[in-house]
Amino acid sequence: MLNKLKIRFLLPFLIVPVAVFVSCENETGTLGLDVLPQDELFSGADEIAYMPVSNENPTRLRSDDVDYTIIGSVDDPYAGKTEASFITQVNIGEFTGELDKTDSLNEYFVDSLVLNLAYRENYWLGDKDARHSVQVYRFTEPLNYSTDYYSDMEVEGLYDPSPVGERISSGWDALADSVWEEEDYIHQWQIKLNNDLAEEVFNYSEDVMNSRETFMNTFGALFVKSELLDSDTPGSLIRINILASESNMRLYYSYNVIDSVTNEVDTTMHSSYTFPINEECVRINRFTHDHEGKVEFSTPDAEQFVVQGMAGSYVKVDFNDVELEPGVGLFEFWEEKLSANTNNDSSQYHGISAVDIYFEADTTLQLGDEDFYSPIPQALALNIMNDDGELEIPPYYYLSKEAAEAEGIENYKEDWSPEFEDGTYNEETGKYRFRMSRETFRMMVEKPELRGPYYLTPYNTSTFPWRLVLKNNPYSENPVPYLRVKYVSVSKK
Repeated sequence: MLNKLKIRFLLPFLIVPVAVFVSCENETGTLGLDVLPQDELFSGADEIAYMPVSNENPTRLRSDDVDYTIIGSVDDPYAGKTEASFITQVNIGEFTGELDKTDSLNEYFVDSLVLNLAYRENYWLGDKDARHSVQVYRFTEPLNYSTDYYSDMEVEGLYDPSPVGERISSGWDALADSVWEEEDYIHQWQIKLNNDLAEEVFNYSEDVMNSRETFMNTFGALFVKSELLDSDTPGSLIRINILASESNMRLYYSYNVIDSVTNEVDTTMHSSYTFPINEECVRINRFTHDHEGKVEFSTPDAEQFVVQGMAGSYVKVDFNDVELEPGVGLFEFWEEKLSANTNNDSSQYHGISAVDIYFEADTTLQLGDEDFYSPIPQALALNIMNDDGELEIPPYYYLSKEAAEAEGIENYKEDWSPEFEDGTYNEETGKYRFRMSRETFRMMVEKPELRGPYYLTPYNTSTFPWRLVLKNNPYSENPVPYLRVKYVSVSKK
């Protein structure tokens, strides 16, 4: 018996029609069963095989056009050091024109210019009380919405080294617990920008304020980075909801209402103008990592596996590496079994019911430090790397032979792309399960190029600050990570 293969009988030997398979709870399917004779003896079996994977360091990823930006620095006990900064443009608001300075009888003057960055409770990784000096700089290099920007984007020499704003901030921001407990509370870092920039924006001409393109080219962009102030903390990363209406740049100004009779100040009015950060703005996340030997790369023998966003550690999965026993590969085994289905002399037929891939979170390591906030992600993704070096969910497609014939396609061979379902976390088992479609598994048997590599990552890697520690246990009676194949075998009487 294969030493890494567990077989559990799911069904007794029965004499029943094949149609029973379709309704089984275990999702026993018809793949490979269309050639089976009716009323034969059949059994169900369950193969479990350890799946060797490895931590891999992608070094960079495309990180523009993001919904969330990340700021801060953290020294993660299982992933090493990470620093994050971002660049963003701001836009003119809904109302064009030179703000609201139309009344020639009034005297207008600027009060302040403020950058607002919004986030919610627990939108952080690490120590929520770690203090950072958050600094805002004027980015001087033109940005183009049609250009691709990456997480390792070089910024030296592309921004004015004199900050235009600074604020000491933490994730919790020293607020009372009751504030954070308010329903739907959104917190803002309000960073006052300097008077020179406020005066510049306040005095933009009508031509600048009437054109989004002209405004963004004139104003440029803002580069936001930080320095950790406290030495007795691992630090933190903060996830900013950059497209929220509460994230913006706001100009506060006042005007003296002049009495037309006395020509003296009658009253002073206060007003503001909001410059939103919206999808028309270029928004770029930047990350640097120093894993400090805490992540073992390119080996299936790592003590644990680490899944990070932000171009950090991914988990590489290559199904070619799965063996049922030393020297017996998963697909060699199934090539033989499925080829028997078309052999008239064969005494058995085999059909795949379901193929699942499991990863298990190390909840002890993940949640062991109450002062280091690192929640378990509720979902992960299995990606492929495209020709541009970017991660993407495999684009599922299928065209059957019958459909191809209907469309007049000659010499067509049935074809599939990879497809993985679910990837959600089960709190009771501590595991993530991915279901591979039966058709995908069959095509992996026939087409080695579909077997990998794949990359286990968070969704939205360019905006995801949290990390996940996964167990690696190849020698246990219940190894993880593992691949599980449910199938049925039908024997002739």
